[in-house]
Amino acid sequence: MSLPNKQCVKENYDELGGKLYNVRYIQEQNSKYDAALVLTLPKDEEIILDDGCGTGLLLKRLDTTSVGLDLTPALLREAKKSLKAKCHLVLGDAEHLPFRDSIFDVVYAVTLLQNIPDLLGCLKEIKRISKTGGRILSTALKTAFTIEVFDRFLENAGFIKYDIIGDAGTNDWIAYADNL
Repeated sequence: MSLPNKQCVKENYDELGGKLYNVRYIQEQNSKYDAALVLTLPKDEEIILDDGCGTGLLLKRLDTTSVGLDLTPALLREAKKSLKAKCHLVLGDAEHLPFRDSIFDVVYAVTLLQNIPDLLGCLKEIKRISKTGGRILSTALKTAFTIEVFDRFLENAGFIKYDIIGDAGTNDWIAYADNL
């Protein structure tokens, strides 16, 4: 598995732009979000992070306080156009999350991990900002990770109680974890 270059990832998504991103990926992303919400439907009082939120496709579906983080300004500009008042956007790095420990009830990392040079560090950051008892849902592209490699990363990041659900008809492995 070759490591992605973060600057190249940022530039590629900026160049792609928000509207073209949606045209290209909306159907695939929505099928992943359908599966994610079945597994981790947030409650009204919970605080949610969509780590690597892109154009905010998942955030648009949430009715609770939520934060979307992305490295790409063009995608965040597109997300800002249609999000609800309870949603906040942050330009930031998934490997160095700009949040205090134990703040989020639910963290989604959908179609993010294959773009991360320090995957283990990213997963540890997700675990750090998740509340004890919080829920985490992440996906890993099958073309970038075998199920064994994905499992090993989750275990090495310190996740104790997790399941790799399968793919729910998507091109990703889907993992659900309780932050213990």
